Amino acid sequence: MAPCFYLMNTMRKLSRVLIGLCCLLGTLAFAQSPPKCNSGPKAGWTASDKLSKLLETKGYKFRRIGDMGGCYVVVGTNEKGEEGEFFFHPLTLGIVGSRLR
Repeated sequence: MAPCFYLMNTMRKLSRVLIGLCCLLGTLAFAQSPPKCNSGPKAGWTASDKLSKLLETKGYKFRRIGDMGGCYVVVGTNEKGEEGEFFFHPLTLGIVGSRLR
């Protein structure tokens, strides 16, 4: 009877570790989600060409400008030399977040 009790106790511990790990991974995934800009329809957005000119004057070097979550997403390097994804509000062209690599 002791081996059965040992097995149940081990499985209980393992399930607690797995639940804790799932909670941790879920929290990390939530923390890395991109910002939401709530900028309305794309017809009212400032043109991405204007954003690219603004970024060039600020010293950004970028490979791509796209959109995600109602924001402009710039993939490249900022004025500090940090590489990553930079999120800009499409109406104000102000930075709203970043994910550095």
